[in-house]
Amino acid sequence: MATTVTSPSKPAGTSANLADLVQAGTTALNDGDLRSALDKFEEVVAAFPDRPEGHNNLGALYSSIGDFDKAETCFDQVLEILPDNANIHYNRGVVRSRQENFDGARADFTIVLESHPNDADTLNNIGVANYMQGHLELAREFFARALAAKPDYVNALLNNVDLECTAGNPTRGVEMCEAFLAKHSSIEVRRKHLDLLSTGCRETLQKASRVAESILVVERQNNSVRAELGRITRAQAIWAEPDPGNN
Repeated sequence: MATTVTSPSKPAGTSANLADLVQAGTTALNDGDLRSALDKFEEVVAAFPDRPEGHNNLGALYSSIGDFDKAETCFDQVLEILPDNANIHYNRGVVRSRQENFDGARADFTIVLESHPNDADTLNNIGVANYMQGHLELAREFFARALAAKPDYVNALLNNVDLECTAGNPTRGVEMCEAFLAKHSSIEVRRKHLDLLSTGCRETLQKASRVAESILVVERQNNSVRAELGRITRAQAIWAEPDPGNN
């Protein structure tokens, strides 16, 4: 859904070539010359303030370098010219999310859905906005809709799994990973699956340790339970060792 740069045709009757200016900025951006790209897109805005291309491209550039305040201002300018443009509402929604303005982001994404009701990225982003504000049921609904629109959508699946863990349902998160991996290949989902299983194992060991200790308080000479506690303690010690992959 998101747009990065706009490549217009030359408007009739203009003294400067809008398309050439935008292309020069785009070329500089693709070459990694952000300063030159910024200068070119500002030149477009100065020469054609009533055209959306310069404002949009400046917004995309500012967004790419993390200057979300300026990016939002640029997209505001575009929407004054093209108030119904779904792509620009999407771009501004993303920028607002980055600034944690989730109400504003949701408003933009809702406008996008009016013309693109099954856009998976938009559905996922509304889910994120709801999740970040603690509206877990609404977030769950939108993540499910995103996955219905795009069944192999890894980001939506991972967001949904994180939601279930936040809601205290890690087992449901494991099941979701397994159901996804039965149909789609994703190293990110495999890693999440492993992390959830490993976390579950550690939590189970902690519970088992507490149970064993409580039994030994009453039955101090229960050698079977004491041996089991020793095995649990050794397993916990192994898990506490530094990860050799991080050395």
